[in-house]
Amino acid sequence: MKINTALFLLAFGCVSLLCCKSDNSTTAESLAKNELESARKGYKDQPSPMSATALISQLSKKLSRPDISKSDRLSLLEEGLKVSNEQNITARKGNFLFPLIKDYYSDGSTADRIFNLAETMSQMKKTSAANVLYTGLVSHFPNFSKLDVAKSKVADMEEPIEEYIKKLGEGIFENPDEIGVNRKASLSYVDACEAFGLVNPDHDQTPEILFKAAEVAKSIRTFPKSLSLYDWIINSYPNYEKAPTAMFLKGFIIENNIKDDSLALKVYQEFIAKYPDHNLNDDAQFLIENIGKTDEEILQMIESKRKENTDSN
Repeated sequence: MKINTALFLLAFGCVSLLCCKSDNSTTAESLAKNELESARKGYKDQPSPMSATALISQLSKKLSRPDISKSDRLSLLEEGLKVSNEQNITARKGNFLFPLIKDYYSDGSTADRIFNLAETMSQMKKTSAANVLYTGLVSHFPNFSKLDVAKSKVADMEEPIEEYIKKLGEGIFENPDEIGVNRKASLSYVDACEAFGLVNPDHDQTPEILFKAAEVAKSIRTFPKSLSLYDWIINSYPNYEKAPTAMFLKGFIIENNIKDDSLALKVYQEFIAKYPDHNLNDDAQFLIENIGKTDEEILQMIESKRKENTDSN
């Protein structure tokens, strides 16, 4: 039997390429594991803010992997929080407490975590977020051991928390800066909305409050924050009426502000597959067909089509 040499070499090359890809993936995974273990050893041998920051960086890198299990993620988040507490790295505590509350709300440590996050927000002068967290703690955890402390923090808040957030939202347009809103008030509002979502995951207003926060974050160009809020809505409130819009806007921001056409394309395609009858479907299809093109190129194409339609009539 004769063997087609070209086909054999092609097949061999494909197999080799797949093996190389597998080897590269394994090598990268092993390297990441070694870096994490090295950072753990460095912190254990010489605990300090510097070695803690190095370890936290490696933990964050591991946490960003999409294939991480929920139990492993919980362990890494708790480890990061422990290290941040030991070295009193206030700014990093929230990075671990936030997902611990949001994604593990039903476990027995949630009240403590909310209290710790509220204290952290207070230390960082994020008063509005702290107020919302303390209020949620009082409302939902009446048997919490530090309830009296939480109550004392919000003793002067007489209005319902929903009204408090609404008033914070009104402050966005007071003393606006060059972008048309008050940036400081906008950041405070977004923080409060996130805090509301954390302590009130089942509240009927939560997805709407998160959506408004995402819009405000977008208006002040804090795009990563806006994207995280849209993802929160998409993943946790899929039946919310604006969940499709959140996904569309996510793709739009990724394309136009993050400048990642490949990722934006995937989001648009996912949007069309998930919501084939949505009124933004045609817009998503148009963006898919013209992704990567400049505004001038798109305008020329629209003008050309308009001219073709005019000539045909």
